[in-house]
Amino acid sequence: MPYEREFAPRLGHVPAASSAAIQEAMTRWVIPAVTAEKGEIERRLIPLGKVAPDDSRPAPKFTFAFDGSDVEIPAREKYPSVTVGFLKIGGALVDLDKFFSSDDRGLVDPRKLRQAMDARSIQSVLPGSMIVRKGMTGIQTWRLEVDEMFRTSGFTEAGETYSLRDALLTLHGEPGAPATFIEIGKCPSCGMTDVPVEPDDAKCPACGTRLYVTDVLRTHDEFAESGSNMIPFTRVMNAAERLLSLGYMDWLYTHYPAALATTLFIQDGPLAFHGTTAPLKRRWLSYWAALGVRLSQKGQLPPLLVGVEKSGTFVEHAAAIAEYVPECHLMGLDNVYVQTRIRVKDPAKLYGEDEFYGRRFFYKTSTRRMLVITVPRLPEGDPYANRNPDKLPDVHANPEHYPTLRATLEALDRVQTRMYPNAVIPVALAHEAVALPLGTGSHVLTLMAKQALGLP
Repeated sequence: MPYEREFAPRLGHVPAASSAAIQEAMTRWVIPAVTAEKGEIERRLIPLGKVAPDDSRPAPKFTFAFDGSDVEIPAREKYPSVTVGFLKIGGALVDLDKFFSSDDRGLVDPRKLRQAMDARSIQSVLPGSMIVRKGMTGIQTWRLEVDEMFRTSGFTEAGETYSLRDALLTLHGEPGAPATFIEIGKCPSCGMTDVPVEPDDAKCPACGTRLYVTDVLRTHDEFAESGSNMIPFTRVMNAAERLLSLGYMDWLYTHYPAALATTLFIQDGPLAFHGTTAPLKRRWLSYWAALGVRLSQKGQLPPLLVGVEKSGTFVEHAAAIAEYVPECHLMGLDNVYVQTRIRVKDPAKLYGEDEFYGRRFFYKTSTRRMLVITVPRLPEGDPYANRNPDKLPDVHANPEHYPTLRATLEALDRVQTRMYPNAVIPVALAHEAVALPLGTGSHVLTLMAKQALGLP
């Protein structure tokens, strides 16, 4: 690594670029993820008309889309190791009837368009490296601040406040009935396993350390007291996005369960919990199954739920094979295809079994846009479990196991936008509500951090 203000020679790249050994080495490599094999693609395609042909559920009237943004800011130029994390999580509600009726004789009425949308966001700040509360270590400070964020952040509807912590407890409980405690895998201080933690004033029975229900996220395991903390910042942001979505879903179940049948929930990114938060996937599957059963007992349908990805390996592969996928066709992604064509992994190993509570599909819309989506199974079941992962067919990649799939795709087809590649309007609105700007925006956040920390 160079010293500060030490620059590389202007021609420092020439030896590497002219090296015969380097050039020869790169000729040995291939990139399966950008290679399309027409036969392998066509055998996995299914027309939209053949997906859930007996589905007669009503078209959705509302969409909730959820997104998040995070940035790590150095709090002082001369001490870049002192960092602060700014997070913004939010959602956009779109009344589809009002949205599509905003057309007024070929022109869009902005007043009607504004009335069709409602965007809300949660702003939060978390400590990075070299920042502590008095008398605490960095990790202790991090754990307390994450709990504070989840306790104080959420939404208010009809005078009722629903926090991220409430959603976390609901995830560990039943629809409409949050758990009264959460069992964490181990105490962060002494390592005692399977410790029950109540929402307030909980302590480890072995060592007396203060415990928080948010310790179940285990983001403190990845927190660096010196160095970058973008990974734990992103873990918290992603978990908060998914819990905010679950919070709105559970609030509707409690107050207006019939409305769930005509509501589409769109999550930015795949339906998954990654890294230290991955064990929450099992809790989500349990909640989703219970929700389906409860609604069925009431004679009502579950909501539509989908994750839509903007970037990443799967999005890049979808773009690479787009010419071989006809409009309004779905492509199932079995374990063999994912592991050999997209990820270059051993097909005998299961992809996504530890993180995903939905299954990925490719879909080419009526306007020739490629969408990478994730949908959950119904009424229950792990969408990535398979006893023979390297064998075909992969039954859990079969669209027949996803009865909400057709209605979901038809809804996404209606809300496409040409503003961004392969984008849908609700996610674009949610991102607009939560985006943290770079450039001038970063300087403003740095100034805020300096003032709050008392730095010159």
